[in-house]
Amino acid sequence: MKVSIIIPCHNVEQYIDRALSSLSSQTIGMENLEIICVDDASTDHTWEHLLIWEQKYPDNILLVQCEENGRQGRARNIGLSHATTEWIAFIDSDDWVEPDYFEKLFQIALSTWSDVVCCRFVRDPSASLSLLSNRMTGKESRLLVIDSEEKRKIFLSTYSMESSCWGKLIRKALLTENDIFFPEGVAYEDNLWSSLLHIYAERVYMLEEILYHYYVNDLSTTLKKDALSHTDLLTVYIQMWEIWEARGMLDRYRTELEFHFLCSGYLCFMKILFLRYSVPPYSLYLLAREITNRFIEDYRTNPYIQDNLSEFYHLVLKSLTYQLTGEQFQALAQTAQSYYLGIAP
Repeated sequence: MKVSIIIPCHNVEQYIDRALSSLSSQTIGMENLEIICVDDASTDHTWEHLLIWEQKYPDNILLVQCEENGRQGRARNIGLSHATTEWIAFIDSDDWVEPDYFEKLFQIALSTWSDVVCCRFVRDPSASLSLLSNRMTGKESRLLVIDSEEKRKIFLSTYSMESSCWGKLIRKALLTENDIFFPEGVAYEDNLWSSLLHIYAERVYMLEEILYHYYVNDLSTTLKKDALSHTDLLTVYIQMWEIWEARGMLDRYRTELEFHFLCSGYLCFMKILFLRYSVPPYSLYLLAREITNRFIEDYRTNPYIQDNLSEFYHLVLKSLTYQLTGEQFQALAQTAQSYYLGIAP
């Protein structure tokens, strides 16, 4: 077998068959795939669906059942511990892939000696397994070689691989040798994992072809309204900073990592407050502001801020320097909602 595919599963009885159907029809052949499904203490009929697939492909599907729910991070870590091949892929249980997804990514990985091969994705609300007729983005695919500190700084500041763990084929040794792991028991676990991937990957191929279908599910962890789990993003970023510090990365890449912390941490959390809550909570803005200012003394000294962010994001960042009142915060939320909807405020 050539690729180990790790799928965390929790109460996904209505989606898991679609995901596994897209894998069973891969042009690379099921004989080359090791599919590890980690049932994260589901309370519906997910496990029964998985058992049927295991019976159909006993040599290629491995099932792991957890007694307690540890969220996707723990399920992925468990899956990685069972993986036996040189290459790793993560797929979410409600997503699916194009038929030649693994054949394309695997061939590129071998021919370019890449640590990571990334493809593009489409946000897909389809109820059934749909495929694309036109998959090209119009951009040129490219190999990124990060073999110096200066190149690493550019790579970190542009965050080329984005934060998702799916849509990628990854050399297993890159993950195990550098202790690239997911935080457990929290949502937004990809953010910490991807920051480590950006720090350690040395050869990354960016394939400008859409091969991954990301299912748009309004009840998913990141899209659900008024969910307590949204505050996990703050927890993850505290953990992330502590790991960067412990590994000495802030000594080498502080400016780039601060920029990432501001964009994917503070600005992303503010967007969540503006769009994922019926009434944006003022108290959570104060908490996010306090946490960010604890780690970053003055965002205005970061050289990446001026040229890489829009005027709107500069406006939001000002809420770090000047504490907004409740009324000012709600006014900013209304401006933000118009901005994200593409309407001039």
